[in-house]
Amino acid sequence: MNDFSYMPPPPPVVPFHLAHLTQPCMPYSAPPPPRPRKGRARPRHSDRNDNNSDSGDGFMGDEDNLHHEDLEEAVLKGERCDSKDMYRVPRADDPDKFHWVEEPPLQYGSTTEPGKTKKAREAFAVNVYRRYNESKEEWYVSELRLNSTLLHTALETVLEGYPGLTQHELKSFSPPFLPFLHRWDALQQFTDELDAESETKQHLLLLQQILVELLKESFDTIKDTTNTGHIAFEDVQLLYVPGTIVFRQAPMSAAILRKCHVKREVDAPDSYEIFVDVVEWNGRSCGLVTQLWKLDFYYGLRALTALSVAPLNSLPDEQAIRTTLTERGRLFEKYRSQSFLAFTSQYDDRINERVIVDAKTYYKFDKGAPKYASLAETGQLTWAQSMNRHSAGVPIHPSMMPPPHPSIAPIFPEICVDEEPVPMTDEQCLLAIGTMPGFHIDNKKWEDFDVTKLHEIPWSERAFENLVLEQTEKDLILALVDRDQYKTTKPFDDFIAGKGEGMIMLLCGPPGVGKTLTAETVSEHLRRPLYRLGASELGSDPRVVEAVLHRALKLCAEFGAVLLIDEADVFMGARSSFNLIRDELVATFLRLLEYYSGIMILTTNRMSNIDPAFESRIDITLTYESLSETDRKQVWRNFIATMDPKEVNIDEYELSKLAKRDFNGRQIKSAIKTARILAAKKNEPLNARHLAVVLNLRRKAMNTMVEKTENFGGTGRVLT
Repeated sequence: MNDFSYMPPPPPVVPFHLAHLTQPCMPYSAPPPPRPRKGRARPRHSDRNDNNSDSGDGFMGDEDNLHHEDLEEAVLKGERCDSKDMYRVPRADDPDKFHWVEEPPLQYGSTTEPGKTKKAREAFAVNVYRRYNESKEEWYVSELRLNSTLLHTALETVLEGYPGLTQHELKSFSPPFLPFLHRWDALQQFTDELDAESETKQHLLLLQQILVELLKESFDTIKDTTNTGHIAFEDVQLLYVPGTIVFRQAPMSAAILRKCHVKREVDAPDSYEIFVDVVEWNGRSCGLVTQLWKLDFYYGLRALTALSVAPLNSLPDEQAIRTTLTERGRLFEKYRSQSFLAFTSQYDDRINERVIVDAKTYYKFDKGAPKYASLAETGQLTWAQSMNRHSAGVPIHPSMMPPPHPSIAPIFPEICVDEEPVPMTDEQCLLAIGTMPGFHIDNKKWEDFDVTKLHEIPWSERAFENLVLEQTEKDLILALVDRDQYKTTKPFDDFIAGKGEGMIMLLCGPPGVGKTLTAETVSEHLRRPLYRLGASELGSDPRVVEAVLHRALKLCAEFGAVLLIDEADVFMGARSSFNLIRDELVATFLRLLEYYSGIMILTTNRMSNIDPAFESRIDITLTYESLSETDRKQVWRNFIATMDPKEVNIDEYELSKLAKRDFNGRQIKSAIKTARILAAKKNEPLNARHLAVVLNLRRKAMNTMVEKTENFGGTGRVLT
């Protein structure tokens, strides 16, 4: 059962389509305008709120000195099934103030007697308020005032959930009358279903007759857009129907349109602010989350396909877009559970970087999971259910019929940590965002990763086998860290719950003998993340060390990661009474080790200086000696084996000669890396000559360092 929880959207919204826009309305004789109107009947770029009424009391003095109430017109408010036109003109006694008259003056600005009282004109079902545009020398409708309670009741159903409309706003509407345009089908359908003798039907027919004239230009604009595929900036709002799916080109996304409005700035061009709902995942449940998209101003006409945000069903390649976004949504669905993956992006040259996709841990540690309102708890008609009552979209492209609205409510219930997330439908995948929060294991930061750039990790299957270490030691390491062993054997812990449940290894030895490589190969073998910490990241302030370590230990526990603390000498040195800060560091480190429940690997170059208290807390200590000639040959062989055979030309004899040089594993790796660059520059396979150049330079540098050490009274060993 797909129960759904979501961020509370605005009230329900009903989309529409224009299947019947060209059909004539039921005949009704509305009051004609005073003279043929030229140009547009409404101001463009209109973004007024519907409650900016021209008809209110005290509007710029328009209710002063009105005639006495005409008792013959004294019927109840809105009961007269007719409309009354009112014209806003300057007052005779004060041209800076205005009042409303019933007939337009022959010349705008001339003295005209006030019209009927407010009560008298409110007897009409509809009041049509007109203002004069002096630059165009024409009257335009500035407001429709609906006085009929029958209309109010009917529109509560027809306009149910339209954003920005409350019960008060159902009484007054301003250009460009978008609620009626976007719900035209719903209005006609509701009217058609009423009894022919119904008084409500007569009032609705009156309203439709008025609206047909007012919306004619908008209908024509949509028809032209259908034929040409182009639209002007000021007309885009005609296509932005709340409840329909819109498409954003960059980053590529689909969403449910919630509402939009024109943002006007004094020193900047207009733009559309578009509020949409997308599907997101908080680690426990999916839900709708509101985002703000934007469409910047442009001049002239622009193709729908070139708009940064356009109705999806207006695009000729709608089906291809749906397929692409749905496939991406399936990846979003797949990665809802914690996943250890590789991230590759050609855009910024990131190749196989390892990340842990884990929304639950992200919100738990960094932000706190957003809570979506549960549909079952609210008990209200959902936005999507209301939208689905009527037709679902504006058919712009002639070959595209409007698709059914996505079934977005309910989507998912709250789920327990151990439960599998509920499968998503194709429409839910279509609306899913294209990123997932993940932890970058190298830079230790949370980022949003493009789900299409995530893939399975190319594991080094033979990494542990290639480790130059005694086989008995390898077997012991695997026995201690293998995750299957933990599954089949009850963990041995301390007498106190929570203590001693982890596995802590200490690797001791000089640089370059394989300590860090051992930790890396253990991680590869277990297919777990390797969380690496160095002394430089931990610092020397005990409070900072504790905070950083505490966070690292908690993250490793969440991820099941192997924790490597490289060069841990500073935290493990023997305590004394002369360095209290260092003693505090060691004590802090010891305390945290006791309660760690995962796998931790520590490396040090100075075994003799370790505090005795660590002996009882470390499960296994491995001591690494300097590499023998046989070991070095195997190290050379292992590194060269990772290369393409076509890119290397080194035989066993040359390997033996290389092994005689006293270099450690890290130096050998660095030499091969540098020599490969030299070989590539010469467009040759890597050979012994390239390596000799690099090794000779390194030998000279190291011997120079040794000589300087001896000059200062130290001891050194000249490399050969």
